[in-house]
Amino acid sequence: MRLERHAAARGRNRVALALLAAVPAMTATSVPALAAVPGADDGRWYYEATGMADIHQTTTGQGITVAVLDGRVNTGVADLAGADVQPHEPSYCAAEPGGEAYPATTTDPDAQHATSIATMLVGTDAGLAGQPGIPGLAPGITLRTYAVYVEGQPCETPVGQEDLADDAVRDALTDGADIILVPGTQQMSAEVVAEAQRAGAIVVGSAGNDGTVVTGFPATLNGVVATGTITSDMTLDDGSVYGPRLGVVAPGAHIRALSPTWDSYGTTTGSSNAAAYTAGALALLWSLHPDATDGQVLQALVRTTDGEVKDTWAQDPNWGYGIVNARVLLTVDPTAFPDENPFVSDEPDLLPTIEQILGTTDGGEAGATSDPAGAATEEPTATPEQDDPASGSALPLILGAGGVVVVGAIAITVLLRRRRTSDDAGQHDAPQTYARGNHG
Repeated sequence: MRLERHAAARGRNRVALALLAAVPAMTATSVPALAAVPGADDGRWYYEATGMADIHQTTTGQGITVAVLDGRVNTGVADLAGADVQPHEPSYCAAEPGGEAYPATTTDPDAQHATSIATMLVGTDAGLAGQPGIPGLAPGITLRTYAVYVEGQPCETPVGQEDLADDAVRDALTDGADIILVPGTQQMSAEVVAEAQRAGAIVVGSAGNDGTVVTGFPATLNGVVATGTITSDMTLDDGSVYGPRLGVVAPGAHIRALSPTWDSYGTTTGSSNAAAYTAGALALLWSLHPDATDGQVLQALVRTTDGEVKDTWAQDPNWGYGIVNARVLLTVDPTAFPDENPFVSDEPDLLPTIEQILGTTDGGEAGATSDPAGAATEEPTATPEQDDPASGSALPLILGAGGVVVVGAIAITVLLRRRRTSDDAGQHDAPQTYARGNHG
């Protein structure tokens, strides 16, 4: 059914401006020459094909702080040497309730996911043994990491900490986070997300890798930018989710990453990567216009999807508000736009409510307790992935949203349990392997 859904979605798409800035414009008769999108073979297309080297002549994200709530990170890898990565110590997980927290950094394989996100954002392209490395989307940002789960280990409330991932969000705000990136599903309250929005921070969450955007925090929460996944040929990845809470889609399939043994490169696929790309693009714009508000920056995002500047936009259940286009995003001045978060809905069943976001009520944590998709009750297991490189002709085109407005009420419940584990719908690029292939 997923393949049929995507085929139908592609049939509705309109062709917009080119996203792949590094590819020369060609006529229809020369399309076969585009069989290889720059960087598609080794997973660097998110950087090379979207013209990031040229963009970095103007902005690198300097002055912007991005907080990543994910697993533990390996700061010792070559592609992070010299990058401004500041892990919060310790982690937010312990082996037993009230126990000592795990360290937030490690060289163990469980750091692979968070390290992949970090290198995609601030990688220095150092490489291993002469191989191409991982170039960062926004190498000038300050990247703060908050380890809110540990792969394959219990994650109970450590001594001196509170329940949920709320403590990590609040610590990130205290540390000056402009953008809070959650590349997965984490248990957090709607109120803390409202706190982040009241503080002027943008919250980006991966929308998952299968099915609909109906469970998983924070992606389903009001005002959060929930991301789906596109491939190097600008089509939806088979695992990209759909639904009325989908915000945007962004590069996320076949992205270059270090292996869990840190001695080779492969690729990963999933909405975690798409969320990182979106956060990086927003950081680049905000650095260029530091006087802009969070609402204005998000207005710029929805007004420049699909490679064109537009005055009106509509949400499509498969594409959200369209494909993130960093190149066109940076052509607009967000301070000219209204200070209104376009991802906030006034639907009464959504949390946080408008009143919570504006701070006009006490914003109590209303709602029943729930574990989304069973994520809080079961330890996940890492599943090897065979990442399929794109094949055939890769068109340098954006296939935009079809202009369909979908309104649907989604009941969001606030979680009151602590045990934070990932689920297959967002925390990990499902499934994963790291094929050495041409990279040794």
